Amino acid sequence: MWARVTSIGLKGMEGYRVNVEVGTYVGNDSFKIVGLPDAAVKESRERIIAALSSLGYVLSGNKIIINLSPADQKKMGPMFDFPMAIGLLLSLHELEASIPDDTGFLGALSLDGSVQPVEGLLPAVLAAKRQGIRRLYIPFDEHLPELDFDGLEIIYITSLKDVIGHLGGQ
Repeated sequence: MWARVTSIGLKGMEGYRVNVEVGTYVGNDSFKIVGLPDAAVKESRERIIAALSSLGYVLSGNKIIINLSPADQKKMGPMFDFPMAIGLLLSLHELEASIPDDTGFLGALSLDGSVQPVEGLLPAVLAAKRQGIRRLYIPFDEHLPELDFDGLEIIYITSLKDVIGHLGGQ
């Protein structure tokens, strides 16, 4: 099974839409991230596994492939942790939700499942607006002013568990 969610990548101060595609297959335990990830994005694997394990999800027995597209743009930083985790839960059918393409996710994961702010959050939010994102889940950051844009609903979050409940209709 596979799933896709939307995020935003940054190239300097300019942002672009990133499709986070997650495929899960029965097989040997493996977890691969492709699509020109830097070292911080590759390390997302460990943060995602720990965060999901802390919430009681078991990933063993699955071959997991995450593709960050467009493949020709370098993906940098931990801002894709959160969207990759959401895509993984969708792909495994652990989260039953219909997420439209105009909904985006940004944020880094802590090992306990909390979602942390990332560097470049404000430019990423501005880019999301320009890219046609209508709903954006982002971590609360006390260093940012309250953001309010016409046509963009910003949902501030603190943990992966809360988002799973929100997307699942709780």
